Amino acid sequence: MIKMEKTQFIQRLTILVLTFTTSITVPAAIVSAQEAPARKQRDGQSPALTKSAADQYLLKDNDRQLTEFEKEQRPADEPLPIPSEEDLIKLLSRGSSSRGDRKACLAKLPLDKLTPANRTNAEYVLKDISMFRVLPKIHTDVNHAAYAYFIAHPDVVVSIWRQMQLSEFKMWQTGPYSYEVDAGDGTLGTLDVIYQTPAESIVLCSGVYKSPLIAKPISARALLHLQTEYFPGDNRKQDSISHQVTMYVSFPSQTVEVAAKILAPVSNAILDRNFKEVSIFMHMMSLAMERQPGWVERLAGNLEGILPIRRPQLLKVAARVYIDGKQREQGGAYKPHQPPQPIDSVSQTGGKAPRTLPRNLKVQPVSRAQSPM
Repeated sequence: MIKMEKTQFIQRLTILVLTFTTSITVPAAIVSAQEAPARKQRDGQSPALTKSAADQYLLKDNDRQLTEFEKEQRPADEPLPIPSEEDLIKLLSRGSSSRGDRKACLAKLPLDKLTPANRTNAEYVLKDISMFRVLPKIHTDVNHAAYAYFIAHPDVVVSIWRQMQLSEFKMWQTGPYSYEVDAGDGTLGTLDVIYQTPAESIVLCSGVYKSPLIAKPISARALLHLQTEYFPGDNRKQDSISHQVTMYVSFPSQTVEVAAKILAPVSNAILDRNFKEVSIFMHMMSLAMERQPGWVERLAGNLEGILPIRRPQLLKVAARVYIDGKQREQGGAYKPHQPPQPIDSVSQTGGKAPRTLPRNLKVQPVSRAQSPM
């Protein structure tokens, strides 16, 4: 029984430490599953991103097509194609836990760019690494504005999962760069973004797993390093990115550490698979913004557990992605974008967070010090 509980904890920790990079199972079939109901709902109704929304975002007159949709000619009985994983993402390198890769990844960490407090917290994990994994490097087509928005606001991603009934995972923003999470199974924790540039993000995670079947809560801390390369599109192809996450996990308990190493083949496979599905999710949402903005608008209106300002931000991003797609279709009108800058979280988190975790939760928080830009 104890072994089973430890196995479940490792799996839940996988979700916890990958929350920043949106780790959740997103079947490729969801692309077609969302498209069918969205098409039915918008036929004969007001289109997505209404004229008032278009006015709000100061779109040019020739962009008013944003408020119109062309009728699809697909026969009603023709099944929607379900793309394969290879159609959605390209695997550039496989995941690894080798000592050589660990040494190389540690050398790439920009610890010298962290604030003293954040560097101390990062080194606390790195001095006692119980588990290391560099996840697969993946290339996928995704609009850069959409990608940057989801990376800057992981709580919106989690809210989308709940709205789409993909997960019951919950996340709340509790500070400019801080989040608290509840997996719904006894796994609770905190996440802090301690460094972020367009090309890199570093996140500190602290988590605890409680169960009546184990005598003491199991705790863990993790450091995530996300690296992203941006490839601008043109009038023939979409924007695309290549990204990879390196994770370092520290278990205070030697017993749990031993169990984690025994279960490494299983947990590593879960980690790699989840990151692939994260990439598919990013691609899917970018595609939805470009081709089904009405679905995105309805989705944004129903999101829960996020700051109110996130909804109009999501609509604005969807408008930009939709216009980019239309300009690319017209040929010659599309102008490549420069790699996006991170959305300024500090100026966009006014007011109180929607909810915080119980005050009696004993999770060691990391420093709330603001990271350098």
